[in-house]
Amino acid sequence: MNAPTAPRKRRWLAAGWAAPWLLLLALHAPAAWGQAQCVRPSDAVVRAVMFRADATTDSAVLGRFQPGEQAPLLDAVPGWYQVRMPSGQDAYVSKRWTQPIPCVAPIAGAPLPPWFELNLIDVGTGLAVFVRGRDFALLFDAGSNDDLARGEKNRVLAYLRHVDPQLTRIDHVLLSHPHQDHVLLMPDVLSTYEVGSAWNSGAYNDICSYRALLEAIAIEPGVAYHTATTDNTDETIALSAKCGEPAHDLVLHHAAAISTAPIRLGDGAEMVFLHADGVTHPDLNDNSLVVRLDLGSYRVLLVGDAGGGSRQLPTTPPSADSIEGQLLACCRANLGADVLVVGHHGSKTSSRTAFLDAVHASNYLVSSGPKKYSGTGLPDREVIEELAGRGKVWRTDLNDQACETAMDKIGEVADGRPGGCNNVVMRLEGGEMQVRYDPHP
Repeated sequence: MNAPTAPRKRRWLAAGWAAPWLLLLALHAPAAWGQAQCVRPSDAVVRAVMFRADATTDSAVLGRFQPGEQAPLLDAVPGWYQVRMPSGQDAYVSKRWTQPIPCVAPIAGAPLPPWFELNLIDVGTGLAVFVRGRDFALLFDAGSNDDLARGEKNRVLAYLRHVDPQLTRIDHVLLSHPHQDHVLLMPDVLSTYEVGSAWNSGAYNDICSYRALLEAIAIEPGVAYHTATTDNTDETIALSAKCGEPAHDLVLHHAAAISTAPIRLGDGAEMVFLHADGVTHPDLNDNSLVVRLDLGSYRVLLVGDAGGGSRQLPTTPPSADSIEGQLLACCRANLGADVLVVGHHGSKTSSRTAFLDAVHASNYLVSSGPKKYSGTGLPDREVIEELAGRGKVWRTDLNDQACETAMDKIGEVADGRPGGCNNVVMRLEGGEMQVRYDPHP
């Protein structure tokens, strides 16, 4: 939305300006008189300032103004600066949370420096990880066992709109394995956003949410579908009568099969598959994709529900046939990461000491919730203690009971469900890592 066409009166004294003519000079003077003026979020901002369509908190949110960013200053009115967003759209930001500065212009022709952001979305008992950079977006899993609302009340959709209201495309959507707590909320993502590539082990689970995901992949135009089982050919799946649908054949058009070759995500960012297995196993957790994201100078390891064996203390060596055991045998040198999104919601089936030694992360992200797995609540205390002795632990389950009635969580509020309160946001920019909870710990 452009600035209002009606002229605004500048009540400079009411806005607290001692010398308004100085601002007028800064805004309208020739470049030779001094450096152009911009606005940046103040040092008090830890999340973001909202770009607004008009100079009022009641107006529409056009985007988020992150710490460290700057926007050209166009005008000033009581309580607000008018600025130009990176998209070229004019907007307003609150003076309370911003400050004018001389613009720091990039070198002509030089690319903008990359930045990356990882979001561990609080979906209650499940997993969803959203990663973005200046020129790409990626979603790893989107499921829940208790925050089950679909459509417009889908918690993942609500969070994506919160993080980036202007997002229209997700370049890569990855499903670690087809359990409900990883897939339930994902079909809505494919029907809402343009998706470039979808990645999946290829292991089948005859549950409604996984069937819905495959249906969405089949009908959405332009989605390149990759699995570990099929290479550049069509696959026909005979679906039985279930989930309110009659029996029918589903045809999936496969692109190239998953390989170990690095995949470019964007400027300074790559994705590498370390484990991809579509063979039928008694436990679908053993089909979990393991992916390393190289984001500038940082590495992030995403392991889904990859395990080390049966429920044992972390000091127990991983079994040779477990995913952790296989990775230690084949790819130890490739496991090193700064950030580990912890396997199986912090369960004792994962995160064996030998595996954690190889990863050697400094930050551990644990997505869990109140619903029990086969009678066991996660995360396990022993795993959390092991992680805390190695680095900083960030968890989505810090106040699940209070979250059920919270009015400030992201997405549907006071809905009697645990999700939305303890999202973890990790910002990687300029060689620095900043981590916080959104909206609160």
